[in-house]
Amino acid sequence: MREKETYPYKYIKTIRLKDGTIVKLRPIKPEDEPLMLELFKTFSPETIKFRFFLPLREITHEDLVRYCNVDYKNEIAIVAEIKKRGNKKCLIGVARLIRDQDEKNRAEFAVVVGDPWQGKGLGMKITEYIMNIAKDMGISELYSRVLKNNMRSLLLSKKLGFEREDIGLEYLINKIIG
Repeated sequence: MREKETYPYKYIKTIRLKDGTIVKLRPIKPEDEPLMLELFKTFSPETIKFRFFLPLREITHEDLVRYCNVDYKNEIAIVAEIKKRGNKKCLIGVARLIRDQDEKNRAEFAVVVGDPWQGKGLGMKITEYIMNIAKDMGISELYSRVLKNNMRSLLLSKKLGFEREDIGLEYLINKIIG
């Protein structure tokens, strides 16, 4: 079992989307598992393919446990949370950062936004936020794999100054941040 770090309250932040929606960005917690399952249900087959590189129909309990239990030192996930009617919490996106075990100053990252919330600026805001957190964690280089037909992610990475390398069916995007 991974050594747990103290919950990083310093990474809780409130943002506003283009449509005025107030969103809380915060580190994931183990008890977010049911909320993560509900988020997964908002993904179209295309969104699933772009994020997981596979045509998944469902997400397993084991995967959810793994996604929601991070050590906050070598892996962190930032969830985007809104409140719906009746003050019910709902996740609308997540950004994940996993430190490279061989080169501790490098990390792989991934971002996914639920389909109903795409096009509202959350992808850009949560990516910029995970980049700032990476710097705070002593990470100076970020990279990710992006399918060549994932135009939204490719455009976002270009706007943020990522370089890209053709590696077959996908691009490896990379940026020095620190």
